[in-house]
Amino acid sequence: MNVNIMLSNLKPQLWEMVADSVRFVAGALESQGAKVKIGSSQLDPEGLNLFFDRFYTEPGFPNQMKMTGVKYGLICTEVITPDGTWNYGAEGDDPATIAAFELAAKNAEFVWCLLEESVVACTAINPNTAYLPFGYLEQMETIKPLPADERDIDFLMCGIPCDRRQSLVNEIADAGHEVYYPAMPVPTYLRDALMARSRVNLSLQKTDHHSIVSVTRICHSVINRVPVLLEHAGAANPYTDLCITAGRDEIIQTADDCMGEIDLAALAEQSYETLKANLPMDIIMTKVLNTTWPNYND
Repeated sequence: MNVNIMLSNLKPQLWEMVADSVRFVAGALESQGAKVKIGSSQLDPEGLNLFFDRFYTEPGFPNQMKMTGVKYGLICTEVITPDGTWNYGAEGDDPATIAAFELAAKNAEFVWCLLEESVVACTAINPNTAYLPFGYLEQMETIKPLPADERDIDFLMCGIPCDRRQSLVNEIADAGHEVYYPAMPVPTYLRDALMARSRVNLSLQKTDHHSIVSVTRICHSVINRVPVLLEHAGAANPYTDLCITAGRDEIIQTADDCMGEIDLAALAEQSYETLKANLPMDIIMTKVLNTTWPNYND
């Protein structure tokens, strides 16, 4: 099978934000024998074109592909509730957001949801929808963390900048810890270099209304044996179990524990082995392909 991963539907500043997700999906497809191309402007009329999320700049493009017989699949990276609210409405998206996504999802050969919460909403739009959880993928094991005594960053926070994250980072720093927060999207090579120097990778919520488990961040960090401190107060799941979790009011105390009470090396190794044993990405992708694209090898 030939799969053409396209990024042209996203604004260029978002390309780096989906870089890890692209690598997870591409690697998992390659484990199933797919020939994967990644690009930004060239459709493959003979293969399967794969897009992430909605079409920002050309919302009518999915219709054009449908009319000309170009096959494409869609990957949903966002939380969408059954009533069509993106990220629980936490970011006040324009109502046109869901309309543009619905158009793209309706015409797709399939929709793969990276978050289980979105499956119900996406299935209502396109019945050929499946949950694509991330897991262990050997190709993502690319960072070699420095020895513990050479790691000069206690806590690293990368991701979309926001005032809330800055405030939490300041609190952790004020408690006496060395924290690095670029406060801007950074290239993966820079993020990886920072992770190699870090004792703990932070995953902090963007707003008080968010309660998202950042699966891509967690899996990438665990695969590379960097422990994750996840801000989360909800129910446990296979991803939260791989992390050190803390509610908003517990973050400073938990950060202190990370630098004293918690054996970070042992935790990193345990989480790595758990992910590798319980969520092998090649097996996950086999199941998803058999469910949504059974003739992928034809």
